[in-house]
Amino acid sequence: MKQAIIKVALITAISTVSILANSINIKGIAQNPEGIEYNKNDNTFLLSSLNASPIIKVNSDGTYKAFTSGEKFPLSTAGLHIDYERNRLLVAGFNGMELMDKNPKTKGTSHLRIYNLTTGVLEKDIDLSHLSPKSNSYFANDVAVDNKGNVYISDWYAGLIYMVDTKGKASIFWKNNSGIKAEPNGLDVHYDGYLLVSLIKIDKKGIYSKHGLIKIPIGSPESSSIVDIKSPKFSGFDGMVITPKGNIIGVTNNNKVAGGNMLIELSSDDNWKSAKVINSKSITASTTVAITPKDKNYVINQDFSRNFAKTWTIEQIKF
Repeated sequence: MKQAIIKVALITAISTVSILANSINIKGIAQNPEGIEYNKNDNTFLLSSLNASPIIKVNSDGTYKAFTSGEKFPLSTAGLHIDYERNRLLVAGFNGMELMDKNPKTKGTSHLRIYNLTTGVLEKDIDLSHLSPKSNSYFANDVAVDNKGNVYISDWYAGLIYMVDTKGKASIFWKNNSGIKAEPNGLDVHYDGYLLVSLIKIDKKGIYSKHGLIKIPIGSPESSSIVDIKSPKFSGFDGMVITPKGNIIGVTNNNKVAGGNMLIELSSDDNWKSAKVINSKSITASTTVAITPKDKNYVINQDFSRNFAKTWTIEQIKF
C-alpha cells in the first residue's frame, strides 16, 4: 500500500511539471516584470516588479497571487535567484523612482533582499550602495549564489559586482578592469568555481552598443578574463542562466532594433576561455529566461514602453 501511495505521488508530481503551458498569460496587474524564476518545489513561476509591487507567484493557468511581504519600504525588483539548499529567494532590488525622476541629485540605491522561499517573508534587507558612495547611480540588476552560500549581485549603473557572505557582510567583489566600456548585467555562478558575467551598454536607440562576457574566478576576482566569442549572434546578455550542462542560455539583442531579442545558447570546450553559439532563436521583446527541471526555457516578454500594461506573457522557447 505504501509503495502504491509513493508511486501515485511520483506520477502526480511528474504530471504537474509536464502540463506547463507553452504560453501563460497574466492579466489584470501592472507588474512590469524584469526577472523570472521557476520554483520546482511547487511548479510555479516567480516574477519581479520594476513597478515596486510585490513579487508574484504565477500558476500555469495564469492565475497569480502576491508572494513577498515584510518590506519596510517598496523597491523595484529585477533579477531573482532561488537558493534551494538554504530555502531562500534572492532578489536584486533598487530605487526605480529615483532613477526615473531625472533629478541629478538622486542616485537611487541597490539592495539584496532575501525572502523565505516557503513563506515569502522578508528575512534580510542589505543595503549595497553605501559600499560605493561616489558612484553616480545604482541599479542592482541580477543575483546568483555559490555552493557555500555567498551571494553575488551585479550593479549595472555603478559598474560593480557586490558579494554578501553567509553572515550577511557585504563587500565589493569586482570592479570592471576588462577594458570593455560596459557594465555588469546578467551573471551566474559556474559549478567549477567562477562567475560568468555579461557586460552590456545600451545606446539611445536601445541597441547593445558595447558588450562582452567575463570569467571571474571566485577565489581571485582580480584575475578575471574576457571570454572570446566571435559569433555575431552574441551581443551580450541581459538575463542569463548557466544550465546543468555548464552552458549559458540568455537573452541578447540582435544589434538591429530595440527589443529585437534572441535567445541563444553558448557552450565552451576550453573552460570558458572561449565560447560558441550552439542554439539561437528570435523572440519577442524579453529580458531573461528561467529553465525548468525538464530543461524547458521560459522567457518573460517585456516591453519597456508599456511599464503599466496589465497583460504579461510567459512563453516557452524551443530551439
